[in-house]
Amino acid sequence: MNLKSISTALLIGLVATPAMAQLKEAANQEISPAAAFSNLPLEVREDYGQRLIEIQNLFNDKRIFDAIEKIGEAEKIFDRHPLLLNIKGACYVEIRNFDKAEEIFSDVLAIDPNNANVKFNLAEVSFVKKDWDNAEKRFTDLLQFVSEENNLQMYRLIQFKIMLSQLKNGNEDKARAVADKYDFMDDSPFIYYAKAAISYHDDEKLEAEKLLRNARFVWTNPSQLAAWQDTLIEFGYVKSFYGGDDENDPTAPRTAE
Repeated sequence: MNLKSISTALLIGLVATPAMAQLKEAANQEISPAAAFSNLPLEVREDYGQRLIEIQNLFNDKRIFDAIEKIGEAEKIFDRHPLLLNIKGACYVEIRNFDKAEEIFSDVLAIDPNNANVKFNLAEVSFVKKDWDNAEKRFTDLLQFVSEENNLQMYRLIQFKIMLSQLKNGNEDKARAVADKYDFMDDSPFIYYAKAAISYHDDEKLEAEKLLRNARFVWTNPSQLAAWQDTLIEFGYVKSFYGGDDENDPTAPRTAE
């Protein structure tokens, strides 16, 4: 084929045919995942709901590979459910396949753009990947989707992660300003962990450990501090009891939700 023939073939390939126009129109009219799911038979949706509960329980029990297997089975029924995909992404965070997790969370946001939990998980992927610029940006953007009044604990945890990202980004003054924003009357562990992080940063380890002990005294339920403690472990200020405080150690615990 000579150059003229190739050029003609390319031109023909770019001409919009009636069939192509119909396909484009059909794509534009594609129903949303929520509508598609609601069109499934009731018994299928009820069974799917039970599968989601089972998968969530497997994830909570840290049976990650069992959860991934069940996710695969559920995807054969319906593969665009935001909750299913969010758990799937969280599973890949747990096994530290961060690129895959980020891809999945991005897919969920394409379906449900204002989902704060997914936005949190996507920001968390940047955090655990040590991509501090993106982590700071994503967590900062996330604040507008979380109510400080109705979800104080999550709001403060996001602020804490922003502060830590700022330390890594060389914005020490901003980080210290965030750490000083609240006092010990604040109804969250923020003040203890923020001040501890600053103390670690200033190489005042004893003061940092004192603050963390005080946090455990005030917040006696370990689950209330788990995400905060895991954040310091991931950041590198606290050694994991798993022995995984190195950024390349696959045993370090996760904080994705």
